[in-house]
Amino acid sequence: MLGLKLYLIRHGETDWNKEFKIQGSSDIELNEYGRELAFITREGLRHIPFDIAYTSPLKRAKETAEIILGGRNIPLYEDKRVQEACFGSFEGATLKELRERQDPFLKFFDAPEEFKKIEGCETHEEVIARSSDFFNDMILPNEKKYQHIAVFSHGAWIHSLLTYIYQREIKEYWHAPRQENCGVTTIEIEDGVCHVLKESEIFYNKDGE
Repeated sequence: MLGLKLYLIRHGETDWNKEFKIQGSSDIELNEYGRELAFITREGLRHIPFDIAYTSPLKRAKETAEIILGGRNIPLYEDKRVQEACFGSFEGATLKELRERQDPFLKFFDAPEEFKKIEGCETHEEVIARSSDFFNDMILPNEKKYQHIAVFSHGAWIHSLLTYIYQREIKEYWHAPRQENCGVTTIEIEDGVCHVLKESEIFYNKDGE
């Protein structure tokens, strides 16, 4: 058997994404464009014979999973460890208003190494601990059991797992490329060694949004 391929898939667009609102653990649904992106991505991944899939319990990730996996008879499991970072009291605020008041929360994005826990937010280290626990518990032990695993999650979460896999410092948490809506990051795992094959591959024309 060849090595395992892991597909990290970010959810489709929501109205909060479109309005540049801090989303985090808020349970926001996909908008129509987000559903359209999921159907396009479903077509782009039609040739991948997924064995099993995991999803964040949040609606936007779960619906993305249900659209992309539609018609396939494979198990889809919810796992809270795959949920997006919690941004506490900042959820629902726009980036514009946060920048206007130069809120220290913005260090989460602009200077991760300087970010301090504030008003109920998870730190980068806490999100990495959660994603790595999931990875070491549900992915690595199944390397010989499955060949294709899909995980439907969120932008900050996917960056957290990549930070762990690449063994990057926190200051490189947002290392390019940015994880786009319905972006697919593909990782090959062989004998416990990870090789990132593609990051945030998209199957739609972003210029035509």
